[in-house]
Amino acid sequence: MVRAADPFEGHNPYALLAIILFGLVIAATLAVYGFATMARHGMRRSGMPVTLRYLASLAGAAAVAVYTWGAVHLMLLDETGRDQACKEAVGTAHAMHIDGYRPTYIPLRLGCHVTGDGTYAAGVPEYIIPTVLVLAFIALVLAIFAAFESERRISHVIRKEADS
Repeated sequence: MVRAADPFEGHNPYALLAIILFGLVIAATLAVYGFATMARHGMRRSGMPVTLRYLASLAGAAAVAVYTWGAVHLMLLDETGRDQACKEAVGTAHAMHIDGYRPTYIPLRLGCHVTGDGTYAAGVPEYIIPTVLVLAFIALVLAIFAAFESERRISHVIRKEADS
């Protein structure tokens, strides 16, 4: 792993900007697809595969939007903000022992390393990572069920045509 020359360097602002821009585009695209599919087929008239597909798309959009919101928090942290966030995360007893930052993108956080005591998460609200994980898991499960349900329906139609 290549370390920056400055142990107190935060996230790359260009990387955060790219995450924010791509995150907005991806979240908007998934949301538009989900709502358009829902509107086109109707909530009550659509079959199970369609319902699962648009729900998976909306859950994926929400996961990307929440991750992007976390990146916005990091983008808004300047040097003073990073210092304050780290001091709050480690507590007053360890604040003087912070020896550097460990910025990560997955999971999205600013790690505040304390000599002999490990790394504390800061800079991103605590709800971001668990929310992203839950929404991404829901989106994945719904997408898998949608694929299986579509396959089951196709097999059923093929068997029905073969019997005719």
